[in-house]
Amino acid sequence: MMRMQKHYRYFCLAGFTMLIQFTIFKYFYPFPNFMQDSYNYLRSAYENIDANLWPVGYSKLIRFVGFFTHSATVLVFVQYFFYHLCALYFFFTVLDLRETSRWVRGIIFAFLFLNPAILYLSNYITSDVYFIGISLVWISQLFRLVYEPSRWLLLAHLVVLILAYTVRYHALIYPLISVTALVFCQFSVRVKVGSILLIIALIAGFMFYTTSQTEKVMGTRQFSAFSGWQMANNAVYAYAHMPERPPLKVPERFGAVHHRVTAYLDSLQHIPMARRPDGPLMAFYLWDPYSPLQPVAGAVNIADNKVHLQQMAAVASLYNDYGKYLISEYPWAYFRYYLLPNFFQYAYPPSENLVVYNDGRDTVWRVAQSWFHYSANKVFTRSDTKEMALFGYYPLLMVLIIFLFVSGWIAYYVVGGPSFAELRFRYALRLGTFYWIVHYGFSVLASPVVLRYQLFNMILGVTFGVLLWELVLRSLFANREQ
Repeated sequence: MMRMQKHYRYFCLAGFTMLIQFTIFKYFYPFPNFMQDSYNYLRSAYENIDANLWPVGYSKLIRFVGFFTHSATVLVFVQYFFYHLCALYFFFTVLDLRETSRWVRGIIFAFLFLNPAILYLSNYITSDVYFIGISLVWISQLFRLVYEPSRWLLLAHLVVLILAYTVRYHALIYPLISVTALVFCQFSVRVKVGSILLIIALIAGFMFYTTSQTEKVMGTRQFSAFSGWQMANNAVYAYAHMPERPPLKVPERFGAVHHRVTAYLDSLQHIPMARRPDGPLMAFYLWDPYSPLQPVAGAVNIADNKVHLQQMAAVASLYNDYGKYLISEYPWAYFRYYLLPNFFQYAYPPSENLVVYNDGRDTVWRVAQSWFHYSANKVFTRSDTKEMALFGYYPLLMVLIIFLFVSGWIAYYVVGGPSFAELRFRYALRLGTFYWIVHYGFSVLASPVVLRYQLFNMILGVTFGVLLWELVLRSLFANREQ
């Protein structure tokens, strides 16, 4: 009964703070925040297509809300509200892992529900907050399956897993983690094997359907055109940062693209690296209109140009092979100029779009004006946006969170934490640690890491960091009293 009362108080407090924050925020920011990705999602929703450069799960959410209303404010609220429901499920799951003090619950609650990054990111027309919410439910279900081995919960987990898969390619690692967790859950061998086979079947079915829809929509049969471009972007970035690039005789099929790349890099030789457009570790070669990889140089509104995206899809397979070729020719340069910087960028991710409103513009693209029924393409804020500079400190916060978690993890084992911590907590800690290790490796290899990709990891880091240190301090004080 006490636990139910405690949960109810937190539920009410989360709802109250959500409404207050949203109301004040929307006064100062009556329009959503848009980036290049936003227009791609909106076009996918507008045309109701089932394949694009990114998974279309978020576009389906936009379309679902659009069935009732095309109000941008309602869409933003739905995103923010959905996150809060998922965060509450995660929060109550964490409280069930072990007994915690009020200050620990307060820290976790504040980071989940009073975090300005979540509020501002919810105002973006992107899949980020939606995916964070799904991820919170996904990992909470894995935590619960160890002490609530219900078949209904397992079935719900499979649904959430496939939902995550339709929203963000980062979910590619989720089946691996789910399967690993299921092996140690208290189910019969038959249920475990059946669940794993069902996961494989669902993922395979989704990939087959997406591949066929990609061929239908974009003219090429492939699961993800985006992955080929990402491979080329990463490889060309490393190649561009080599101090010297000896002449390279490439296979004939790569001749045209390699000629454009080398000609572009030669044109940048007189510009210091710090001032070059491809200087920061970002997706410059993927999205910049003047990237030598673009099929049409200087094309505008790339993410909202169906013909251009079809042209990008047409060369995606070639670019995937070209990227792999450059990496095979210069593996050390790829490690030195892409993998190693991205390894550290994971711990100190650039704030990117979180520190700017609407990419610094006061207009939106036509697809946004059309979908949200704006009378004009102008947007405005009642804020001078100077408070967004706060997110410039979040990379440092990420470093502190990693230190909090790693130091707490080490101290936990030094004091013999596994010998007295609750079983459910030990399981959740191992699972959370396993997730972070796998995610670290996948993120570094996949694409340049930015801050908005790291908020879910920051939530896990803060949660387990304070839980670990509370256990450690309790153990130390108990030993001192003895």
